[in-house]
Amino acid sequence: MIIHLVRHAHAGSRSAWRGDDALRPLSEKGRAQAVAIAGALAPNLGDPSAATGSHGSVLLWSSPYLRCVQTLEPLAERFGSKVSSVDELVEGTSGRAALDHLLAAAEAASVVVACSHGDVIPAVLSTALGRGATLDGELSPRKAARYVIQVDHGAVTHITHVPRPEV
Repeated sequence: MIIHLVRHAHAGSRSAWRGDDALRPLSEKGRAQAVAIAGALAPNLGDPSAATGSHGSVLLWSSPYLRCVQTLEPLAERFGSKVSSVDELVEGTSGRAALDHLLAAAEAASVVVACSHGDVIPAVLSTALGRGATLDGELSPRKAARYVIQVDHGAVTHITHVPRPEV
């Protein structure tokens, strides 16, 4: 079982955005990063007809924040699927709650691709490390970076950091 945990792509400055931060979209750079993420992930996810937003062998999950959903949309388009919003991936969620939700999902799918935020992802990883997982790479994800999380019998065994794509 594999979970690909992606930090949302570049979305400009939080302080420069006027309006609800949940509605802050990807920047032009972020859109290019999202396409690059899809290109990197798609070959590793198997048959595109198997992907679904909520059921099937590949789950595409995201924080409901627009920038997270937009980060996975190019991948969803390749699979003819939709990105499902998951509240357990929103900013401020505890690492334990997010990880437990991802692990429960991983039992029903062969692959989970999830997009979240810069506070949630390190919390998820720290929780997994506290439960005995090992990590290759850095713990602080940059925007558009991802982690490949190996799951065996409901527990995270190993995590590999994948740097953000250069665009």
